[in-house]
Amino acid sequence: MRLTSFYGDAFDGQFARRLRKSAEAYGIACTLVPWSGDRSAADKARLRTRLLTDALLRYPEEDVFFVEPDAQIQRRPDVLLDEKDFDVGVYDDQETLQLSGPIALRNNPWVLEMLREWDSLNQEEPDAPELENLAQVLSRPRSPLQVRRLPITYAWVERIHREGHPRSLPVIVHYKTDELLTSHIRLRR
Repeated sequence: MRLTSFYGDAFDGQFARRLRKSAEAYGIACTLVPWSGDRSAADKARLRTRLLTDALLRYPEEDVFFVEPDAQIQRRPDVLLDEKDFDVGVYDDQETLQLSGPIALRNNPWVLEMLREWDSLNQEEPDAPELENLAQVLSRPRSPLQVRRLPITYAWVERIHREGHPRSLPVIVHYKTDELLTSHIRLRR
């Protein structure tokens, strides 16, 4: 399996390098791509689908998963590496029903077709959130897809999830969400 992500500036690049190091610690190859577009939501949607498609075509023997550059792998992602009974793995929040976190893809023709559908919908509906478009495509795929709901530990944000899941051991932790850092800094006086 190959992890892929993109980064936009030096700040994101620092996160992305940490993501790569954490992936490689578990024997996961990692491809990082600089994002040089206009950094709009529509540009990000185009980049994500293009990045995933390119990775699947460039590495035909490997499955691919996308993780935002602000994430870090804390434990071996067993579900992604060991279980082969799904084509697409995503996390959808139980309360909001929104997709977030990593997107895991098996390298097969059905997944490539799904990516084309998602890209097409992103272009038709540029104002709709890209992950909302992905949820629509996954709810009515044109080709046979087995979709796996990933555990919350694969889309973990400490400040959001710890209180409701105090004993969970996160697999993939996301640190910067909604342009905020989740860690606290204490200043001494």
